[in-house]
Amino acid sequence: MAGTLENYTLIKKLGNQKNRKFGEVYLAQNRFNLSFCVFKTCIKTPDNSNIQTQLRKEAEFSFQHPSLPETLDFFEDDEKITLVKRYLKGETLGVFWGKIPSRKRAASLLSILSKIIPTLEFLHENKIVHCDLKPSNILVEQIGEEFHISLIDFGMALNMAKENKRSTLFPLGYAAPELLLNRLDLVNHRTDQFALGIIIWKMFASKLPLTHPNPSVFTNLQLTHPLPNHSDLPKGWYEILQKMCYKESFRTAPNLLSQEEVTTVLKNGMAGRYPNLESCLFEFEKLPQRKKTGLINRILFGNRS
Repeated sequence: MAGTLENYTLIKKLGNQKNRKFGEVYLAQNRFNLSFCVFKTCIKTPDNSNIQTQLRKEAEFSFQHPSLPETLDFFEDDEKITLVKRYLKGETLGVFWGKIPSRKRAASLLSILSKIIPTLEFLHENKIVHCDLKPSNILVEQIGEEFHISLIDFGMALNMAKENKRSTLFPLGYAAPELLLNRLDLVNHRTDQFALGIIIWKMFASKLPLTHPNPSVFTNLQLTHPLPNHSDLPKGWYEILQKMCYKESFRTAPNLLSQEEVTTVLKNGMAGRYPNLESCLFEFEKLPQRKKTGLINRILFGNRS
């Protein structure tokens, strides 16, 4: 990574800027090779140290992969942080989902999953857990009848090959219990599996499960209550999602329990999920109404005996 800020021309703002606490995100273009990129800025203040840490961490995650972001440049001085990432095409999963007719949603989502899951498996094989999976961090580009999927925003990601002692933010509503309790020593690929299950549930239900206007109550529901069923889920999907999002309930508030008991409850919950995301996809494959995706999976994963 080498360059200067003058190497980039800002074109337009990206995403919803209303709730951004750290600055702005732009679509930009390299003035020399004319490639497009994402340009993130953070004005340093005493109140946004977490956001500054996220941008620094996101800069560390750079991939030579068609569905993952590459860090092109990173600049930091006393006043400002700027991160430049390779631009990935597509619209967020939530926006894309709103354009799909109801009768096609189950088949479309399964096709999308068949592309998301290999990318996540790639990360997990490389000891990386995204930790911030949600619809706004999944980009969908439709090309004819096919989908290209990209994952973005690695500011909360963890490299499990390194020691992780920092506290981390989490996406309330999507975060697994081990992430809610900041047990980074336990976080693994099953943490992303939990979030992906919540995403699928939300796509059909049009809301997050177990919500509450009080953040403390909301967090408690996320920790203690199992994933509920919903009438808008396709037949057979709930049982798979329930296992993807499995957790064990605490007998009382975790802060009143010993560290050993909290660890046991969290580990048992994680062990109750699928061993990997590929297993989830094959469970969806068994559902009788899913006929076309067998070919997709054979292409992606090969024949299995």
